[in-house]
Amino acid sequence: MNPSVISRTDQPKPKPKHIEDASRAVADRLYKRKGNDIILLPYNLGNHWLLAVLNLKTTTCYYLDSLRPRSVDEQLRQIIDTVMVVYASESGANIRVKLVWINARCPRQPGGTECSYYVMKLMKEITYEGVEILDNDNVGKGVEEYSATNMDDIREDWSTYAVNSIFKL
Repeated sequence: MNPSVISRTDQPKPKPKHIEDASRAVADRLYKRKGNDIILLPYNLGNHWLLAVLNLKTTTCYYLDSLRPRSVDEQLRQIIDTVMVVYASESGANIRVKLVWINARCPRQPGGTECSYYVMKLMKEITYEGVEILDNDNVGKGVEEYSATNMDDIREDWSTYAVNSIFKL
């Protein structure tokens, strides 16, 4: 999912129009998912990245924040909860509308600038290992924080992808 579509606006209080537009964009993405029951939703709070993982099979949304806040961002919760209502009513899907939100354990970032790399690393791990690692509290294979080598690997992956995309290699 494109984070610019759903990420927080500059407003301190979420505007209903933004929540409606963001919810519509995510619901539209769900229609195009081609059987994929796991949707990765990178989200920017304005100065910090986090990841929501929507599992449509279990109607669960995992919230992963490398700064480990105690509660789910309210604007993100409103967007995703609205998505479920819209998707269920428009698609005729026989799914529970009420999501179970889980504040999933993940490695903690050591400083204030690593969050985007942590989100990329989390997405890569979930893609390769499966959503079960969220249920088993095994994101990052149980480490408290990612190593410098882990971060360098993600930076290299990102650089390779960007160069290949730009130069069509």
